[in-house]
Amino acid sequence: MTHRTMSVVAAIGLAAGLFAAGAVLAGEPQSGQPKIDDVISHVIDAYGGEKALRGVAGFHARGNQWALQSDQPIETERWFARPDRLRLELNYPDHHETRVTDGDHGWTGDSMTTLRPADEMKLIAMRMQTARLDIPLRLLEHKDKIESRGTDPDDRIEKDAEGRWVLRIPIDAGLYIDYHIDPKTYHITRMVAGKPGWPMEFSADYDQFQMVGGVLVPYRETTYAGHTKTSTYQTTGFTWNPKDLDANLRVPDAGD
Repeated sequence: MTHRTMSVVAAIGLAAGLFAAGAVLAGEPQSGQPKIDDVISHVIDAYGGEKALRGVAGFHARGNQWALQSDQPIETERWFARPDRLRLELNYPDHHETRVTDGDHGWTGDSMTTLRPADEMKLIAMRMQTARLDIPLRLLEHKDKIESRGTDPDDRIEKDAEGRWVLRIPIDAGLYIDYHIDPKTYHITRMVAGKPGWPMEFSADYDQFQMVGGVLVPYRETTYAGHTKTSTYQTTGFTWNPKDLDANLRVPDAGD
């Protein structure tokens, strides 16, 4: 190779390097760091697609829940309607509990006919759980409110300790939910709910994903208060859009 040829090759290499550097400075995505819109799009596809998700009004689920240090299952029934209505029926070995959330209101009792307004702390916990149970379409619907957990000015996303992308959606009253997204499957394998100033966050890990009626559902959920495991929930039956959904969420006159 002549001296002239080597000079031309070097010049081309330098120009290419400067172009690549300029692209990064201009905000071109770097390898392994997708933008928020891209992550949301992949999540929506992984869960069945936007059309299928927009067809979901709510669900009915049955399952068993095991509390910490207990080998006796709590028979559990869930009725959920988007975006923020939830009824829980918890059949403990020695008593029954009913919890109902409707927006920023909540009630508890031992049946639907004995409901009383939930106290402030329990209501916040109930609202966090209700938000967690919503489908990932929430990410698309609230895209303008989403915060990445990183500080990149171009909205590229930082990862958690497990290598998952993390997106945060603020809820009213200062509450928030973090979605931890597996970068290989785009499944939401962890959700964390909290409130600034609180001593701990409440989280849930999800696995055993199955397609039900064209929409992805996690069949197992493990919950934590801070770093302490509190329960494991195993789904045994699941139905999207049950015909009696609204009737089962209707709260009798329980006061405010």
